Amino acid sequence: MAIPKINDVCINGASDNQAILQLFDDKCFKIVEKEKTSGEFCLPDFAFPVDGYSCINLGAEVDNGEIILFDNQILTAGSPVLDLTQGSIFVRGIMLKVIYPIKDDNGEEIDIVNKSVDLWIEDAETLEYKKHPLYNFFSLFTNPKSNDPKDLINRIKIVNPNLLYTVKISALIIYGEVK
Repeated sequence: MAIPKINDVCINGASDNQAILQLFDDKCFKIVEKEKTSGEFCLPDFAFPVDGYSCINLGAEVDNGEIILFDNQILTAGSPVLDLTQGSIFVRGIMLKVIYPIKDDNGEEIDIVNKSVDLWIEDAETLEYKKHPLYNFFSLFTNPKSNDPKDLINRIKIVNPNLLYTVKISALIIYGEVK
């Protein structure tokens, strides 16, 4: 079952009239039902400090395996770091998109209910992972100026448990310097 094109759902009145969350040029997420929009969540004033050229755009493929998107390495001698060293660079934000193929390795169309990977987030304080299902978009921004290691995420990895298809990962990882 393919998801109809936005134009077909919103304008042409496709048979499946399910509402869709869509991002518009005015920096607002809106619920779209045919020609009507509602339920907007806008980000026109969003700004996040980034330390110079330290933004990284990462592309990767994950085929029935895992990839670590970043590791802040908040671990020394088996224990979490208590103080961040001035001048150190740590990940403070991430925007992540998972791109699924239309068909699996056998040529079968992949149903939307089967499009899921696992997002594993390791807490910087306890160094324990928490697993979350992920369809195709995730973002996280921590306090950009805090020097408390407990305010950071230590590591994020993506695990693709699917044996029959490879996903592509596109991520913008934002670093901040400890001042």
